[in-house]
Amino acid sequence: MRKNSFCYTKKHLIRALKNMLRYGLFLCLLINAAAIKAGGMPPYFNEDIDTEYRAFLKHAGDILPKSDLPLAYLPLFYPFSFLDIHPTKFKSDKDKQAFANFNLGVLGRNFLNINKTQLSKLPNVTICKKQACKEERLGLIDDFLRVTMNELVKLNQSKDLNLIQQTDMFVYRINNTFFTPAQLVTYYPSKYAGFVPSANYKVFKLGENEELMKLSAETQQVRELMDAYNVAAITKNDDKSMSIIFGGVSDNHWGVVVNYSSRIPTQGEYNHMGLEYDIIEKITETRFYFQTN
Repeated sequence: MRKNSFCYTKKHLIRALKNMLRYGLFLCLLINAAAIKAGGMPPYFNEDIDTEYRAFLKHAGDILPKSDLPLAYLPLFYPFSFLDIHPTKFKSDKDKQAFANFNLGVLGRNFLNINKTQLSKLPNVTICKKQACKEERLGLIDDFLRVTMNELVKLNQSKDLNLIQQTDMFVYRINNTFFTPAQLVTYYPSKYAGFVPSANYKVFKLGENEELMKLSAETQQVRELMDAYNVAAITKNDDKSMSIIFGGVSDNHWGVVVNYSSRIPTQGEYNHMGLEYDIIEKITETRFYFQTN
């Protein structure tokens, strides 16, 4: 594959990532934190938040092995994956969305091995403006919901499950715990920005934490279906509705919201993650297709 090509398939990306995780998850790659300074501190950062963010950068560098392969770590930028950091204590939706782009810029320069122009265009690969691709997405959504409704009902009723994210069947996230073939890592929100993941974490050996292993077993069937239909994440919005995110990078997500009981949002409004709805299409009285941008 040529260094500047974007034609790297998800199958190859996942395979490359899985091999790296299996054979060297905790090798050392030290990130140069000066990259933040070079790009300028965002206006919504203060010294404490800046320190928290730099601490995570060092942590990410410590556990991810160095790779010269372009886009090898792209799956870790998918919604709610390891390098898709969420500032859970930010109050402003605009700040949350701005941070998503800032984070992609900083971590993308360190991990994706593509040039600045390619990096700036990367989120566009998930944007769909044409009717043909939207119809294809709606068909995929319908197929997925038809085979997963029983599992989604269980997830919706569970008091212990809020988020399921999947890179593949061997690398996935449940709530704030990341599961790998080697171990489990639970992340805690940072003090000031509420970053998740953050530099605050606890590591468990496989089988060491019975509660976490139980959640893994309970979600296996839905994770298998997520893998089959290339669903990136399922997250609860509140005590009723859920967002099923099929794909995305940075602030560009697409998917479906189910069990929605309020007024269907309109273009320009923000979702519970602080991302702006660019496209909304009502499917039923309780479901709608969305794209954020």
